[in-house]
Amino acid sequence: MNKLKSRLTRARSLISIKTYKRPMLFVILLMVLLNLLILSIAALIALFIDDSFSGFIDAFANGSLKWMLTPNAILAIDNPKLLILAVSVLVTGLILFSGTIIALTTNAIKDYFQQKKNGSGKIYLENHIVILNWNNKVPELVADLLNVQNREFTVMILADVDKVHAEKQIVNTIRKSARDDKELANLNVLVKSGDPLIQSDLQDISIAKAKTILIMNKDIHQTVKKDMPESDLNVIKVILNLGRIEFENNPPIVAEIKNIETKTKILTLERVVHTLHEHVLLPICFDRRLGQIIAQTIINPLMEDVYLSLFSFEGVEVYAANNVSFEDALARCSHSFPIATINGKTFMLALNEDLVCRESETRVKPIPVKVKAIDEMTDLDVYIIGRNNKLDFILEAFRQYEKMQKSSFRSHWVEESDLGIFVKEINALTRPATLVLLSEENQNQESLDANVIDNLIYLEGHLKKNDVNIIVELLDPRNDHIIKDFNIRNTIISNKIISLLLSKLALYKETAVFYENLLTIAPNNEGDDDQSIIIKSSSEIINEELPIIFASQKELIVSLYEAYARKIMPLGYFRDSKLRMFSGNLNDSGSETLQGDDLLVFMKL
Repeated sequence: MNKLKSRLTRARSLISIKTYKRPMLFVILLMVLLNLLILSIAALIALFIDDSFSGFIDAFANGSLKWMLTPNAILAIDNPKLLILAVSVLVTGLILFSGTIIALTTNAIKDYFQQKKNGSGKIYLENHIVILNWNNKVPELVADLLNVQNREFTVMILADVDKVHAEKQIVNTIRKSARDDKELANLNVLVKSGDPLIQSDLQDISIAKAKTILIMNKDIHQTVKKDMPESDLNVIKVILNLGRIEFENNPPIVAEIKNIETKTKILTLERVVHTLHEHVLLPICFDRRLGQIIAQTIINPLMEDVYLSLFSFEGVEVYAANNVSFEDALARCSHSFPIATINGKTFMLALNEDLVCRESETRVKPIPVKVKAIDEMTDLDVYIIGRNNKLDFILEAFRQYEKMQKSSFRSHWVEESDLGIFVKEINALTRPATLVLLSEENQNQESLDANVIDNLIYLEGHLKKNDVNIIVELLDPRNDHIIKDFNIRNTIISNKIISLLLSKLALYKETAVFYENLLTIAPNNEGDDDQSIIIKSSSEIINEELPIIFASQKELIVSLYEAYARKIMPLGYFRDSKLRMFSGNLNDSGSETLQGDDLLVFMKL
C-alpha cells in the first residue's frame, strides 16, 4: 500500500511539473483524453440502443466519432434515442474540444501580440546598428541618423527600459526635426527590453550580424572603485560579454565612458583578453571632450555652432580619404576639400560620402590676398558656478590655451551656496565677466538641469551689471526652450553634442582620430595646437579693402590657404549670425564675396 502511495505521489509530482512548464500542452492533452472518454461512453451506449452497429469499434468510428467530426451525419439517423445521443455528443464536443481550442488559440494570439508589444522574442536582422543600454542621449542620436543621405538604417536598441516609454521619447525628438514621411521611411527603430549582459538577449537581436555597436553609459554615478563609477563597470562587463560573439561584419564597438581612467582599462582589455583581439574598440570619454568644447565656447560662443555642424549629419561632414595627398585633393577634387592629414590619411569636408574626391579637370589658381597675422590672444574673467565631471577638463583646457596663446584666463569656481555673496562682488566689478553655469549630473532624469534653472532665476533677479555674459550647460535637450527667455549668451547642450559625435563614430570609425585631435587642446612639437578652430572677422585678417569678390568658393579657399603659407584652411563663415560652410560644387563660377563683418572659420593645419 505504501509503495502504491509513493508511486501515486511521484506521478502527481511529475504531472504538476509538466503542467507548470507546459500548461497549454497539458490542457490540450486533458481535453483530448476527456473527449476520447466521452466518445467511448457514447459508443457503448450506441451499441446498447442500436443493433445496426457490429461492435464497439464500429460504434466508435461510425457513431460517436463521426457525429462529432461531421455534424451533418446526424441528419441520417432514424432512431430517436440514437439521435438524442448523437446531438448530445455533438454539443459536448463543441463545448469541450472546439471551445477549448478556440480559447487557447485566442490566448496564444494575445500572448504573441503582447510579446511583440513588450519587445520579446527573437528579431532577425542584419547590417543593423545596435545600441546597448539607455540614457537620455539615445533619442538625439537616433534622430541625427535621419540626416544621413541616401542610406537606410535599422537601429536596434536593447536596454532595461520600458519599450513604450523609449519609443515615445524617440518619436518626440524626431518630430522636433520636422521630417517628412519619405525621410522617416529611411529609418527603422526597434526597441527591445532586455539585458546586454545576458547572451540570449543579445542573440535575440541578431547581434552577430550587426554593422555597428554602441554601448551607452547608464549614467549611474555611484562609485564602486576609487576611479570607476558603476556605469563604467557596466560598460566593461558588456564589452567582455561581446568578446565571445563571432561577428560577421567586424563592427566597431563604440563605448561611452565617464572616467578617462576607464579608457586605459578598456584598451588594456583589448590587448590582453584574447577574445577581444579581433574587435575594434573605441572607448570615448565624453566628459573630457565636452570640457574642452565648453572651454572653447567660453572663449568664442560661435564655436559650438561649428562643432554642431561638423558632428551632425546635417550639412557638410568629415570623411577619411585613402590614397590621396592633401595637395592633390585640394587641386583635383571639385565637391570636397581637405582639412587635415593624420597618420597618412587625408580628411575631407563634403556634403556626403559619394562626393568625396569627385574630380574635375578644372584647376583653380589662387589670387593674391594681403593678410594680417592672426592674433589668438584672449583676456577673460571666467566664473564657473556648479560642479560636474567636466569642471577639471575645462580648467585644464584654459591652462593649455593660456600657455600656448599667451592669453590670460582668470578662472574661478564658485560654490553654489555662496551665490549671494558672489553676485554682490560681480556687481562691483569694473571689467566684463563671463559666468558659466554647469549642470549637476547626479540627478534623476526628471531633475536634470534643476540647479541651472534655479541659479538662472537668482542671477536674473540680482545681477545689476550689464557686461556679464552668461553661458549655460544643459544635459537634457528638452530644457533648451524652457530657458530661451533668460538673458543668456549661449547654451551648450552637452548630451546633444555627445549624441551627434556618437552617431558619427558609429558609422565612420576611421574619423575617430580626427575628432580626437580636433577636440584636444594640446601643443604639438612646435608648441602650437594644430587642427584647431579659429574664428576671426574678415577685417581682422585681410589687409585689403573689403568686400573682396572671388570667382568661386574654391578660389576663396585656395587663395587664403596660400596667403597664410598653407598653415590654415578656410571652412566657411558666419554672416548675420548664420553659419555657412563651404560645400557643393566648389568650382562653380558663381561669385563668392567676403564682407568686412563676415566671421571666417579656419582650421589650423
